[in-house]
Amino acid sequence: MNKRKVQLRQSAHQAYLSSIPRVAEQKPPNIVLIFVDDMGYGDLSCFGSQAIHTPNLDEMAEDGVRLNNFYASSPVCSPSRFGCLTGRYPTRGFVHHVFFPKSGSLAGRMINRFAFPYGVRGILPDEITVAEALRARGYKTGIFGKWHLGDHSPYLPNEKGFDYFFGSYYSNDMQPYAYYRNDEIALEAPADQTQLTRRLTDEILAFIDANKDQPFFVYYPSPFPHHPVHASPQFSGSSNGGTYGDCVQEIDWSVGAIRKKLAEHGLTENTLVIFTSDNGPWHEGSPGLHRGRKGNNFDGGQMTPFIASFPRLIPKGIEVDHAAMNIDLFPTLLKLAGVPLPSDREVDGVDILPLLQGQESASPHEALYFIRGAEIFGVRASDNFKYMKKDRSDNSFYAALKHGPFLFDLNHDPNESYNAAAHFPQKEKQMREALESKQREMKANPRGWR
Repeated sequence: MNKRKVQLRQSAHQAYLSSIPRVAEQKPPNIVLIFVDDMGYGDLSCFGSQAIHTPNLDEMAEDGVRLNNFYASSPVCSPSRFGCLTGRYPTRGFVHHVFFPKSGSLAGRMINRFAFPYGVRGILPDEITVAEALRARGYKTGIFGKWHLGDHSPYLPNEKGFDYFFGSYYSNDMQPYAYYRNDEIALEAPADQTQLTRRLTDEILAFIDANKDQPFFVYYPSPFPHHPVHASPQFSGSSNGGTYGDCVQEIDWSVGAIRKKLAEHGLTENTLVIFTSDNGPWHEGSPGLHRGRKGNNFDGGQMTPFIASFPRLIPKGIEVDHAAMNIDLFPTLLKLAGVPLPSDREVDGVDILPLLQGQESASPHEALYFIRGAEIFGVRASDNFKYMKKDRSDNSFYAALKHGPFLFDLNHDPNESYNAAAHFPQKEKQMREALESKQREMKANPRGWR
């Protein structure tokens, strides 16, 4: 299977980008998307943490909206980043696993070889990223931090819509861990990780300074608090959550510095700032009261904190309980920028601006699917029932066993503690059939071409 090559639709990809009208007189909003790594739902004080103090993010939540049921599109890094940037479930691009360095360990190279079909080693060239669409619209685009969607051409950030790149190609536990400025090494491996949050923040502030008079898109995929966690000396010992908490509090400082810079240039009113995480917490961190952690499809593995502020369009102090997913960011950001969606492919996300404004009375999704690898393991319906098919145990003592299927009534059991299938047999049947139907659809048309 891996010997075959995927057939690309490069002409359709380029035709779409060429069709996007350039910015005219009215300036569309600036966008800052902060996408941290492995932060748990309960790691911010505005989401319940008592060990970690995050005053800047708390203030951002007071100034805008907090989504209490926001999911990553995968419980691990690379697939979730694919979903966030393309608006499509990760299996659409055969991003079934985490990418490992091309020149890294033997184990990593073997995972690359066998986990990804058709020789895929990064985000495919015919996938459309939000950065590509915004750049075609006339935005200046920059990425600062962790890419993790391929470490060689044609998968690099500058080849997928970013005018400027300062960051790493993969996770901070992978070697060699160097930092690049576009295609040149800026920080030799091993980069001093205690200084990364400050270096990234300085780069972002300089980018905003340089582009304050034109629309810009800042994508800030922080390398933290992914393990191994680090904090600068200024934040070491600052929290009651160990080095992990210190690291999160330094991220909070970074968010505050970015918001202060926007205010300095009078850009606050016309800038959408989003903060969320790529999946749930790994070795440390709090999933809140949710079951599971990074790597599984229970809510603790995929439900993440989400805060957005945009004074021009989002009222202050809103909390929304309806479910959404990071695949929704692509269509939402394009709509705000005045960019039509591509018509040649399935875009699984939907525009959630009405949700962010508190105008929706239910989730905009009839169903959200929980995927690991190429397989769908769960589905959440708009009435807040969640079906999980039989899967390996999340109890490490019984890791060799499988359990399920489960039907959870999240209205009364948000911790996914009790199997309600016996009480709602028709609901279980309906949701199982919906999952199986979606699986067949994706198998028949894996790329989602129309």
